[in-house]
Amino acid sequence: MIKSIVLIDDNNATNFIHETYLRRVNCAERVHSFTMGKKALDHLMNSQVFPELIFVDINMPTMDAWEFMEIYQDLDTALKINTRVILLTTSIIPSDKEKMELYKEIDAMMFKPLNETAIRQIMTEYFNLTL
Repeated sequence: MIKSIVLIDDNNATNFIHETYLRRVNCAERVHSFTMGKKALDHLMNSQVFPELIFVDINMPTMDAWEFMEIYQDLDTALKINTRVILLTTSIIPSDKEKMELYKEIDAMMFKPLNETAIRQIMTEYFNLTL
């Protein structure tokens, strides 16, 4: 089990679905959901426990995933050394894949909504956990 996961998606229903699946898989002690990238960044900058996993929706109003990543990449490397960032989208377009390559902090891009199988796969692949 990992300590903390952060979900960033402007759709409350999507966050709810992901929280539900994360609880079912029982893979994290804490799950923090945000509908705005700015609030998630504020949380990260003031967090006692930096999350091991961050899911970010690509297309959000106010601050999209790319704007989030511009600020995230400037955070102290020591804080985020054990953190995986996975972008979530409803459609992967070539320009998003190209943009993704610009950020070494991004580990993957996946379709949303996630399900239990996808979460278990992430836990195995990135954290060597079998749940």
